[in-house]
Amino acid sequence: MSLLLIAALLYLGLALGFILVIDNLVGLVFRDPRAPLQLPSFDISRAFAASQKLYRK
Repeated sequence: MSLLLIAALLYLGLALGFILVIDNLVGLVFRDPRAPLQLPSFDISRAFAASQKLYRK
């Protein structure tokens, strides 16, 4: 009986993970055109300024 419970929980976890992956892929393809474009977590201008500062040294 416990083997059946473990198999059911693993199946549920796998199904939920699969749903999350598919949801993220669909979100990448069909973006909302009204939503602002989200850049990566770092600020590109700050990275560029830091690289210029290191280049001057």
